[in-house]
Amino acid sequence: MIRLLTPFYKFKIALLHAKYHKQMRQADIARAASDIIKFKKHVYNAEDAWRKLVILTHKIKPNG
Repeated sequence: MIRLLTPFYKFKIALLHAKYHKQMRQADIARAASDIIKFKKHVYNAEDAWRKLVILTHKIKPNG
């Protein structure tokens, strides 16, 4: 069953990884503009994407 879902998981991992880097890039731009509200929003979104990425990778990790 896992083998059938692996391409989906790889695609989902790639999307979450891209989302993390996009949010961090936006946070860096907001930091340079000294906009703390946007900075915090983008950092929290990046952390959320990273958390989802870690959960997904642990979900598909083999037990042995």
